[in-house]
Amino acid sequence: MRYICPECGSEIPEDSGFCYSCGRKRDNTIRLDQSGHFIPTEENKCTSCGAEMPPSDLFCPNCGERRSKTQMDTFRPKMVKYGWIGIALALIPGTIGFVTILPCIFGLGHFYFKKWTKGLTFLALSAAIFYFTIRYEMSLWSLWENFIFQMIVVFFFLLQAMEVFVLAFMPPKKSE
Repeated sequence: MRYICPECGSEIPEDSGFCYSCGRKRDNTIRLDQSGHFIPTEENKCTSCGAEMPPSDLFCPNCGERRSKTQMDTFRPKMVKYGWIGIALALIPGTIGFVTILPCIFGLGHFYFKKWTKGLTFLALSAAIFYFTIRYEMSLWSLWENFIFQMIVVFFFLLQAMEVFVLAFMPPKKSE
């Protein structure tokens, strides 16, 4: 039997009682047989119907019941492969406008994860923000108007950044 640490993903030797990488106890590990198939344990069975729940799922694939609180301790979402590129595309062009005179560009992280509609929506929003900053001189605005406009920009930056983080760590399941 092979033991996989749910905290860091490292394999735990059979003779060890804890993970050598992160120090987590071997009690709530993911168990695999010699051929690499998942062996359900009490932590990985649905409390409602008893069906096998893969360690990466929050809901039972059989009945849709949410994982119990004790089972949530073993759940840790993993970043998709190269998900950091999408996060960088969401954060870096979005923050450029805060530190330079260049415009903020939102939506590039959505394009990386192939969410075209959301990406185009945030890109159009970026164009509208850029238009308002060029068309209306910010120096003519009152302090409160300028503050409110900047808070709207920060809100949309945080909104698109949070959506990209969700896509990077919990991508939507492909329908079968």
